[in-house]
Amino acid sequence: MAETMSREKMELLYKAQRRIFSSCGKDTNAMLDVLQKTAYDLSGRSGFAVIFYDASTKTSRVRFNSGFDPDTLKPHCQSLTSSRLGNLPVSHEIVTMADGTVRHFIPLGSSAQPFGVLILPFMGEAELEGLDAFRELATDAISRFMEVELIQLQMAELATLLEVGKAISSTLDLNELLRKIMRMATQVMRCETSTVYLVDKATNELYFHIVQGDAKVGAKLQEIRLPMGTGLAGWCAKENKPVIVPDTSKDPRFFKGADKKSGFVTRSMICVPMRLKDEVIGVLQVLNRTGDIPFNDHDIEILEAVANQAVSAIDNARLYENIQKVYLATIEVLATAIDAKDPYTQGHSRRVTQYSVAVAEEMNMDRKDLENVRYAGLLHDVGKIGIKDSIIRKPGRLTDEEYAIIKRHPEIGARILKPVDFLADKIPGVLHHHEYFDGRGYPAHLVGEDIPLIGRIICVADAFDAMTTNRPYRKGLSVNVAVGELKKFSGKQFDPRCVEAFLAAFDKKLFQYFEKLPDSEDMVLRADEQAVEMNEADAGPGIQGVPLESQPYPPMMAMEGKGKLESQPYPPVIPPGNAVGPAREETAVPATPTSQPFPPIETKDLKPPRGD
Repeated sequence: MAETMSREKMELLYKAQRRIFSSCGKDTNAMLDVLQKTAYDLSGRSGFAVIFYDASTKTSRVRFNSGFDPDTLKPHCQSLTSSRLGNLPVSHEIVTMADGTVRHFIPLGSSAQPFGVLILPFMGEAELEGLDAFRELATDAISRFMEVELIQLQMAELATLLEVGKAISSTLDLNELLRKIMRMATQVMRCETSTVYLVDKATNELYFHIVQGDAKVGAKLQEIRLPMGTGLAGWCAKENKPVIVPDTSKDPRFFKGADKKSGFVTRSMICVPMRLKDEVIGVLQVLNRTGDIPFNDHDIEILEAVANQAVSAIDNARLYENIQKVYLATIEVLATAIDAKDPYTQGHSRRVTQYSVAVAEEMNMDRKDLENVRYAGLLHDVGKIGIKDSIIRKPGRLTDEEYAIIKRHPEIGARILKPVDFLADKIPGVLHHHEYFDGRGYPAHLVGEDIPLIGRIICVADAFDAMTTNRPYRKGLSVNVAVGELKKFSGKQFDPRCVEAFLAAFDKKLFQYFEKLPDSEDMVLRADEQAVEMNEADAGPGIQGVPLESQPYPPMMAMEGKGKLESQPYPPVIPPGNAVGPAREETAVPATPTSQPFPPIETKDLKPPRGD
């Protein structure tokens, strides 16, 4: 410090130094605020600004401002940038502004390559005392705090990369994994949002795979496909090079269609290619930097590190998805084979799966539970493999003993799946899909919510499909009638929550599998051409020369001319003039069916069937 400095000003600078290093800690803004107050105490004049030069972006920006019109600081930024780009020394100058005001333009650091400048109001000779000492104090404090900020930033970046690694090892679900990576990339890059494009090899196009943020925006963007080389992402993929764009409005490569489609406004971005063994499989993109620091070369390095880990994740997730698809395809083949064992229920497992998954989605089940519902729906009747064909295909009435065997199929199915670890968590849906909410089902006679939710869901889907598909003794019921039955037995056979979810899912999506009846608002199940063809090929001759359109559950003919219905199908009614056999005389209905119908009905619900 200058020898002529007064004791008062020396004390001001000493106190400022103590406050900076004792109370400000790692808070850069608090440190700058101390410097601003010290500058005012030294000169008695308002006005203090700090401008930094960013070598990575080759631009200067205002880091702190108190008392100056922001627009009047722009010329100072331009002056610093020009000096640094031209390798010109920067010295302490007194600058006269356009409005006649005078300011000090003071370099921070070496005059050859200063890292920034101080802007102070002009001081008279009396106030200049201590200015050099203040500059040294400011230079030392700001440079130290900048180092701390850099270390903090690097630690945050390393922590994010570590979290990305953890995310990769925590899940093999592609969408969930990428969402985690996008959240982390958005955070560490300090931007508004991020996007992943993937390359479609078949069409040589890029398509939006996942977008962080508003799901509606993401849905709109997923409709967009970019030819290779189109837009900044397309350029990045084609050239296999990262690209940084501080201002998209000035770059002719920018594709405006995505913003028009989504309503999002893109101002700046970085795109980096995602490479797998030197092949570009996608592009990772971050949009709209927040704060004052624009995107820079260091950001590209960090984003490329995230992209490299994301590529490994995508590759592993795709391999896993392929394995899952093989599993699912195998199970679908198995389900088709199960349905083919009973030639009158073709497509039953597929439809039960569609209905069950829709109900599970309506109940907001997570992705893993949805997959369990999907697999369990396909496999819910796998136990029929263990039932003799002579019983499954029996065209006549089942005996009570045969019906008891049929009722074992859930337990048989559970035993079949038990040795397969992959299918272990699907077993409850297979084992308990015939449990009734009031406890009258089988095999365990569970009650209410003691029944696994997956079993309660499939129970509703299974019953609805049984009601709306054709049977040899009747045509499939219409939607309104079947829905009426679901409501009627809600709380008895069915979980009321599952019924409610089914009805909501039907209104949203399941209706598409049905068609309207002529001159009616009611609907019936659409014809399944594949099932019809298989039925015609496999069903064989029916009773009395009449082909069986579809097999009931239990698989039996509703009537054989006998009065006693030992195994009652659903519905327990044979309409007059039924196509199966000649008209028969009415016979008495037993007080209680010896085998429980599906769904369970009371004796008062039974109408006298017609017989010979």
